[in-house]
Amino acid sequence: MKAVTFNGGKIEQQEIELPSIPPLWTRVMTVNAGLCGSDVAKLTGTSLPSVHTQVLGHEFIGRVVDLGDNTGDIATGDLVAVMPLIACGRCYACRHHRENLCIEANAIGRTFNGAFAEYVDVPFSNLINIEGATSPISYVLADPLAVCIHAKNLSASSPDQTCLVIGDGAIGCLLAWSLQQCGFDTWIKGIHSDNLRFIEKFGVKTSPPEPPEDHFDVVYETVGRAQEQTLCESVRSVRWGGKIVVIGVFTPGYTYPLIARNLFIKEVCLIGSNAYVPDEFKEAIGLIEAHQSVLSSFISHRFPLSRFDEALIVARQKQGLTMKIVLETGGYSS
Repeated sequence: MKAVTFNGGKIEQQEIELPSIPPLWTRVMTVNAGLCGSDVAKLTGTSLPSVHTQVLGHEFIGRVVDLGDNTGDIATGDLVAVMPLIACGRCYACRHHRENLCIEANAIGRTFNGAFAEYVDVPFSNLINIEGATSPISYVLADPLAVCIHAKNLSASSPDQTCLVIGDGAIGCLLAWSLQQCGFDTWIKGIHSDNLRFIEKFGVKTSPPEPPEDHFDVVYETVGRAQEQTLCESVRSVRWGGKIVVIGVFTPGYTYPLIARNLFIKEVCLIGSNAYVPDEFKEAIGLIEAHQSVLSSFISHRFPLSRFDEALIVARQKQGLTMKIVLETGGYSS
């Protein structure tokens, strides 16, 4: 099958062999796959960890082409959304319903071949039938939206809370949209004017360059990388007794020069938010089902998989409105 691979710092489009389907797994023909910020970070680096697959892509929908030995409410040919996380079910985290922290850390597009390919094999239990969806492509957002739901569930509790989202990328804007949908007074701070104008249409307020000090009950950091500005802004702008939720993925080994006294004096709770649990992925599916038209507008670019290099350039440059970039894998042409 045709696939985009990353090996030794080099991105290639090539033919790779289809493996045999493991027991309790199914084969899906990829239709659409989202390009995640974590994918971009990996693909613009020099190498991947030794346990990492060379075929990335974990945000996707597709059609079932081989059910294997599985039976249920999904048939061959059905359109499905796929939860990429694969929990072991045995470790301490899994036994306490925190599958997002599974010690084995398995996932499609990380330790198993991902969706930047014509076909991808996934556990049958990870499939959700979306046959009949009016805007199927919007379901590519299920994974990032579940990430946002998890962050909200960790922190926001009452609708009278005021929330600040730092970062105006796809995660930041989806999070701001979902918070606004829940009735929170939601602000966003970013540097991309087109993205900010886009999210303002949903009632989200744009913060000034320097957010109000001691103003927000919850601050969500969605930028990450190797920089300290956004975390410093979070500490400054959070209300006394408030919460800071870190969703942004920071560079491995990066050390933040935290002024610990600031957290102590304001009695601030600092929370890390990592992925989501299965019920939150299902919650994201339900939210998409109710708002397919709106959420499809978060998809700003579409490319055939054969133009993967162009899609990656757009993701890195972020010129003009740049939200979710989607590869149209089912329409692959060489």
